[in-house]
Amino acid sequence: MRIAIVAAEIGPWAKAGGLADVIGALPRALASRGAEACVIAPAYPALTAALETKQIGDSRAIEMGGANESYRVLGARTPAGIPLFLVDHPEMFGRAGIYDENGKEYPDNARRFIFFGRAAAAIAADLARPDVIHAHDWHAAATVLAMRAEQALRDRMKSTLAVFTIHNLAFQGIFESHDFPLLGVDWSWYSVDVLEFWGRVNLMKGAIVLADGVSTVSPTYAWEIAHDPELGFGLDGVLRTKGDRLTGILNGADYDEWDPARDHLIPKPYSPRRRANKKYCLDVLRDDLRLPHPAKSAAVPMIGMVTRMTPQKGVDILADALDALMALDIQLVMLASGDPALEKIFQQAGERYPDRMRLITGFDSSLAHRIMAASNMFLMPSRFEPCGLTQMYALRYGAAPIVRATGGLRDTVSEFNPRTRTGNGFVFSEYDPAALSGAVARAVEIFRHPAKWQVLVGNCFRSDYSWDRAAGQYLQWFERLRAERSAG
Repeated sequence: MRIAIVAAEIGPWAKAGGLADVIGALPRALASRGAEACVIAPAYPALTAALETKQIGDSRAIEMGGANESYRVLGARTPAGIPLFLVDHPEMFGRAGIYDENGKEYPDNARRFIFFGRAAAAIAADLARPDVIHAHDWHAAATVLAMRAEQALRDRMKSTLAVFTIHNLAFQGIFESHDFPLLGVDWSWYSVDVLEFWGRVNLMKGAIVLADGVSTVSPTYAWEIAHDPELGFGLDGVLRTKGDRLTGILNGADYDEWDPARDHLIPKPYSPRRRANKKYCLDVLRDDLRLPHPAKSAAVPMIGMVTRMTPQKGVDILADALDALMALDIQLVMLASGDPALEKIFQQAGERYPDRMRLITGFDSSLAHRIMAASNMFLMPSRFEPCGLTQMYALRYGAAPIVRATGGLRDTVSEFNPRTRTGNGFVFSEYDPAALSGAVARAVEIFRHPAKWQVLVGNCFRSDYSWDRAAGQYLQWFERLRAERSAG
């Protein structure tokens, strides 16, 4: 099976979030199961600087709203041997950011990513010639639209399966109706049944409608976005019409990068059988952040967070619960940035609790690994979480996740029961500060019983969320959809 994956990010070179991690790992996992996988992405400077590229064929052009946009196709391979087709348009993609800069979205994002999606569809038709096009999130939605609605491509790609994966339904690619001509399709497609959404153009809606199948990144999130209007963001009804062609396939964790036994970014490696160095990693982090070391007789757990500072990630209820958490005798380390007002709340909290809390703003990949390795517990109190990868990394590092039961967090973390010795973390359901502090209190109570805690940590280490499992599920799903498309 030949699969062309289309996405606006690819790790580790072009990353704004978890999408990059997925696109970096999924093609390798598909290839390991015998598929021929390639990736179509923009030719960002970081990609062309890191990889050896060469132009494929002559320069190309796409007519967009009366203007021709010229571009080149660059070919490259990742270190793992995955072929890349890169859309080279320096004016659109030769920028400091992917979607924004200094917290401000690029005003021409509609044009940039409609162009990218249309170019990706043409590259697939002419060069990659896949059996399946797998487009990810709204930035690649125009690929599906071009395949099914652009006159020049419809017949050529009639037998090609179009699959669309939603990573976060909160971001849909909604633009003004005057941007519609950029898509290069007949105005008949601007209808409530396809692309029109409250008088505007919704790229994600169009891709959902026209794709042969739609997936999202966890089973629970697939149910939530189709049945909970709050999480459906206006598209729950459209998603319900997909029936069994909407599915949830849990993302995998990249254990090549996130494995404490092989992690060169942490002070000392450790493994499930040799856990002592985890305590060493904690001691080093406390020294680095100038946090006091508790007395040997005191059981003071380290709780880590690596997150965006947004209400989606639950930091608003964390702020309200913070005083109650500090009363539990814990230390909290946050690597987080985003909403300036929320950042200020936690900076002020750090001043109130200088021996208990540190906030580090910005993103530092090395520090993220060191926090993971040092933490006894890892906190993710998300309002919603399509999949979440960080809790999977935490499990691999023996850090018990404390999570809200939503999306992929519900699918990967279960409440620890010391009597049955089952479960790999602590879970709360209600989105409020009391429920959050209650879950942390349960975790701290278990931490103060070393024998029970070691059972829990063992359960964390044994939790396996590899990409091989996810790749197998994708391939089975693609085969079913292809059979249905052929029969139909």
